[in-house]
Amino acid sequence: MTQYPIGIDQLRSLSHHAYAIVGGDSARAELIETLEKQHGVKLHGDQDFYDHRYVNFTIDDAREVKSMHSMRPVVVDGRKIFILQMDNISMEAQNALLKLLEEPADYAHFFIIIPSAHLLLPTVKSRIQIIDIGRSDGHASGIAPAVSAEAQKFVNASVAKRLEMVKVLMDDITKEKKTKQDAIDLLNAVQSVVYENKGAKEGMKALESIEIARRYMNDRSPSLKMLLEYVALEMQN
Repeated sequence: MTQYPIGIDQLRSLSHHAYAIVGGDSARAELIETLEKQHGVKLHGDQDFYDHRYVNFTIDDAREVKSMHSMRPVVVDGRKIFILQMDNISMEAQNALLKLLEEPADYAHFFIIIPSAHLLLPTVKSRIQIIDIGRSDGHASGIAPAVSAEAQKFVNASVAKRLEMVKVLMDDITKEKKTKQDAIDLLNAVQSVVYENKGAKEGMKALESIEIARRYMNDRSPSLKMLLEYVALEMQN
């Protein structure tokens, strides 16, 4: 599995203009504290500070960020800080951000907070500095070992076995032993396994099915069973 620098202290120099930080709410809190204490950035009440939380970062969100980036800082010789925390980011949105992440304005710094580095396309990874906060608590890329093991089993299983695993998960959710978040965690881990084992090109069909399932999970009344079964059927061995 790909290893990334561990710990928020990797931001001491801010030598890059675009970072992906693997973690969650605690990573965001650490990031803000580091920016304020080590770099003297006053974030609260600053018109040049953009901090937003997304369930799914879409191409429309990417366009909005690009538009905001194009406007110079309010303060002369100031800088603009973008903190974008997301549970997922679509492939279209990543492609829309490619040039921006590769050549941001001198005054701009981007911090993308994500639960797993494997949500990012290889082309995006090559343009940003990735810092893994998740491994500091023993979870590689923010994914618990038990979930990673289940995801590996899911990817390697036959279609019939994958459908049976979906049924078991849905039964556990119905009995309130597990929740919708467990289904999302499994999808994130499956995506990670597919990237590691097959890469973006060979695993494209599986990766696209995962993205579609995640997108519809955000609907008001999604059928988790149908979405997970769709992923199970689209998975290539």
